[in-house]
This record gives sequence, C-alpha cells and structure tokens, in this order.
Amino acid sequence: MKFNYISSFKIKQGSLNTFSKAPLSAAGFFSLSTKELLKQERNAVENMSKIPEIHELVLANTKVFVVQAEKNVLIDTGSGPLHEEVLLFLEKSGFNFATTEQKNLMRKGAYNTIITFLQQNNITVDAIICTHCHSDHVGNLKQLKEALQVPVAMHSLDIPVVEGREQIAVPSFIPEAIRNHLKIEPCMIDRAVNHEEIFCHDLQIIHVPGHTKGSICVLYKNKALITGDCVVGFQETFAAQSPHELNPPVEIFSMNYQQALQSLSTLLQYQFTAILPSHGASLWERGKDKLYAMLKDRGVI
Repeated sequence: MKFNYISSFKIKQGSLNTFSKAPLSAAGFFSLSTKELLKQERNAVENMSKIPEIHELVLANTKVFVVQAEKNVLIDTGSGPLHEEVLLFLEKSGFNFATTEQKNLMRKGAYNTIITFLQQNNITVDAIICTHCHSDHVGNLKQLKEALQVPVAMHSLDIPVVEGREQIAVPSFIPEAIRNHLKIEPCMIDRAVNHEEIFCHDLQIIHVPGHTKGSICVLYKNKALITGDCVVGFQETFAAQSPHELNPPVEIFSMNYQQALQSLSTLLQYQFTAILPSHGASLWERGKDKLYAMLKDRGVI
C-alpha cells in the first residue's frame, strides 16, 4: 500500500512543575523548529517500510498510529484546533512561529489530517484506542468517533476524565483563559481495557500507570510497542527534557513521575523490537535493549 504522508502541527511549551485542578486534559507545550518538522516528515515516510502494517502520522511533535492488523485500529487522535488566544500565549511565551502556514495548521488541528490520510489510503478504521486522557491524544476523539462510526477503547482509570466526570491536574502556569480553550469535548467510551487484555488478535494492552492513572502501551505482534507518553524519543529542540534516544515521560506533565518511571520495568516482560512514542523519534531497532539500558542507567532495575 502506498503511504501518503500528510503533516499537521501541534506545538507546546511548558516550564513549571506546579499543578492545579481544572477540567482540562493537557499534556503540555513543546516547540519544534521547521528543520525538525521536515526531518520528522522524511523519517515518517522512510520508517513505514520497517513494519508495513503500522503507519506513523507525525502531527508536529505529537503522533498518531494506524495499525492494519486483524482489525484496522487508530491509536490516539491528536490535538484539536488551537484558539487564537492559545497561539498568542505561545508567542508571548517565546515561541516563534516559523511560517503563517504553520500557525494556520495549528488553528485547524489534526482532524482533517487524519481523515485525509485514511481516505487517500482507502483505510476503513474498525476501532480507536486512546493511550491516555491528555488533550493532545484525545483532542479529536469525539469528532473522529462520530465521523468514522467506530467504538472507542481506553483504560478504565482514564475513562472518567474523557467522559467529563472527573478533572485532572494541570500545570498552574497555564492561565485560566488558556485552560478554557484547551478543554476536551467529552466523549463516551465504549470499551474499558485493562492490563494484558488482548484487544484483538494482534494487539495487547499493557497498563503503565504514572503519566496518567490509565496510561497504556499497545503491543503489536511482539514486534512494536506503541507507548503513548510512557516514554519519549529524542527531540532536537527539546533536548533538556528528552536528550537521549529514549527518555522517561516528561516529569512536569506526569501525575506521578516516580510511578511512571517504575512502571516502565513492566515492559521488559514482553518481546518487541520497535518502540514508537507519541513524542520524539521512533526506535525501529533494538528498542527493548535500549529501554533496559535507560532503566538501568536511572537505577530503576
């Protein structure tokens, strides 16, 4: 199947480690340069040949995955449209938009990117899995669920947030007005998944709590581990938080960082070669070995 790459952008930046309760599921702000966006775009096209059944759509530093297995599954939904006040907040926070087109794509969000990719590649999605409840992963969930007419699954502990029945802690440096624009639209979840559940023949759920209570990884055929935000790949322009080929989740956006770090050792019980994070570059070879080395270096194992 020919892979048509389509790019969208969601750019975030964060700095403080204080949190407050608000009806918002935002993971934080990271900035990307035009150079890195172009680099990611090239890598995304090249990487598709490593595991042809997995398509990696790069939406700025956030990614979603389409797995063509026993069922065609969309993993995560990207960020929704960003309001003008959010874009202004980013500029005042020091972000320099590379082009007008980049800002326009951020205004639009990732929905059209995902729909266009599916249409151009004649992929009919059978289900959506969300790795966790942050808005850059469920920002288009309700809209995509309605458009694709498919069931949605996520871990039982994160469902109350997405359905609007529970609030989540967010960094307090984000002004209230900005938080209001970043709220996710509540969406009913059709299936609660739990640790080691077989979602379909080729996909297994692994619960890795800490970044959020219900954070999960999705294991494909003992080949690839789609990690959500449980680990972060290398990001050239965010080297302070992700300086290595493989990194733990960003601490200031994790509900329980120590739990998130300790939970990663669970992943070593499974077989996989590739690690595909939602932020940063994917690792297509020796992923498990590199995860072991990272955890050993940090004293987790």
